[in-house]
Amino acid sequence: MGYLNHPIEMEIKNKKTIVIHSKVAYGYVGSNTTSLVLQLAGHDVISVPTVVLSNRYGLPTVGGGLLPRDLFQAVLDGILALEILDEVSTIVTGYIGSAELVEITAQFISTIKAHHPDIVYVCDPVMGDQPQGLYVKEEVPQALLTHLIPLADVLTPNQFEMETILKQKITTYEELKTSIQQHPVLHSKDILVTGCRFTTVNDQSLHIIVKQQAQYELIAIDYVPVDPPGTGELFAALVLVLKYGKYEDYKDCAKQASQLIQRVLRRILKEGRSEFDLSDILAVQSEM
Repeated sequence: MGYLNHPIEMEIKNKKTIVIHSKVAYGYVGSNTTSLVLQLAGHDVISVPTVVLSNRYGLPTVGGGLLPRDLFQAVLDGILALEILDEVSTIVTGYIGSAELVEITAQFISTIKAHHPDIVYVCDPVMGDQPQGLYVKEEVPQALLTHLIPLADVLTPNQFEMETILKQKITTYEELKTSIQQHPVLHSKDILVTGCRFTTVNDQSLHIIVKQQAQYELIAIDYVPVDPPGTGELFAALVLVLKYGKYEDYKDCAKQASQLIQRVLRRILKEGRSEFDLSDILAVQSEM
């Protein structure tokens, strides 16, 4: 990882990243993945949980729940009171389980951006995926659309989430480009859409669509028939690490991040697993 030694890159990496995401006691989803990937790459992380759970939703049992409004607000207020925002380069948000917490998060980010507009806000608008559909409360997507997405500098949705944001089904690459360009908010954002399946391409291929400023890139990747929870946050964290440490363009970040993840997915498939473990995160890091 010799590219970390450049003095300008080191200056960026030594700055802090605020991660607002889910926290589980067991497993590699939410901030357990996002924060770990960033920390292993040398980023200093300020981690704020939106929910504290024993494990991810979808397993037979789960304990815990959303942070109470007052506690969540107090944590964010405490960060502001520390007066450390000059040390922050990036904010990342992921799973936020209620509209109320989405609004509080948006107020927090708005306050920061008003005084530190150079801080980059990366929004992973976690809502759901195919084939399971929504895995947040029905109120959350509209709250994200209204309050957080307009504040974002960068968005990292999957295809289902992009369709939810656009409020329409997307079947072709050209349709997606047109819809983004005509959208009053999205046309000005940098966007990386993952897991895209289009009617015009082979079923064995997935695509990542990268929009950076007015330029679009269609990246084809081989489909690996395993889908461990947490893939989206792993992709977003890797893109951020690569953007600050190696590449200028998001298309290059997306290409390498997808290649790294594909190698891990093939190993998971070969070993008959369905979840990420620590060895997968460390393997990704060692190959960067």
